[in-house]
Amino acid sequence: MATIRELQWEELDLLQALEIVPVDNDNGGIECRVDQQNLTLHLTLWPYAGVVDLTLVEQSSKAVLLDFTVAVRGRIRYNNDKRGQYLEFPDCVLVSRISVSSEQDEAAFSPNTFGRPMLVAIHPRLSVLFE
Repeated sequence: MATIRELQWEELDLLQALEIVPVDNDNGGIECRVDQQNLTLHLTLWPYAGVVDLTLVEQSSKAVLLDFTVAVRGRIRYNNDKRGQYLEFPDCVLVSRISVSSEQDEAAFSPNTFGRPMLVAIHPRLSVLFE
């Protein structure tokens, strides 16, 4: 069974979890920017590639704290449960932004490659967690 490579999500989930309106960029991506507590989260969804870029920057020093791309296998969802309010990216695999190849793409979306859920929250503070 082939894995669907297109990202799947509901617009309302992004609005609820990140409390911002996503913006289409000129390259076909959907950008979300959240500024909070001296941090800026840049989240770009690439719907047809099935990947998400995430960058976390400290505003005062402009230091990049996190900068990576994940292939997302599964529907992106907003959750509000005992762990809090967060956006869940299920079954993620880290991929390279620099050297994109068909082999990397095949490996990232292979059912034989182990992935982990990624959670992004803005309450009580901005956080990114791989489970």
